[in-house]
Amino acid sequence: MRLPLLECRPLTEWSDSPPAPRAGYQPSYRGAGGASWRPSRKRPACPYPNPGRYEPGKLLRQGMRVAFSGDTSVDRELLEDRAVEAGLHIATSVSRLTSLLVTNDPDSATSKTVKAKAFGTPVVDEAAFTQLLRDVAAAEG
Repeated sequence: MRLPLLECRPLTEWSDSPPAPRAGYQPSYRGAGGASWRPSRKRPACPYPNPGRYEPGKLLRQGMRVAFSGDTSVDRELLEDRAVEAGLHIATSVSRLTSLLVTNDPDSATSKTVKAKAFGTPVVDEAAFTQLLRDVAAAEG
């Protein structure tokens, strides 16, 4: 069976109209380049054991697992880098082991916020998280 050869059109001839919505597409996750998905960066393993959940009113502790959800005013990779420098573990999803979820929209229906509520994981906004990053307690042991 031979397939017909089709002419490739130059980019200038493509439609300027926005693409049709895709299944699972959430416009709140659009990055600066318009992409709806961003690959996670490979990071070295956190050298500290997970001390458990963050307790409101207390300090973050090295080894805590922190997940991010939704848009942030500061570039997310910068926030993640600051957290890693402070000795925190960046989690790409929320589980019962997650210490803290950082989101500017705690009432959103993203899978991370829904799971955080189900697991009882504390949720803070970006401003509170940046304040918490200023003083992170050393890991015990």
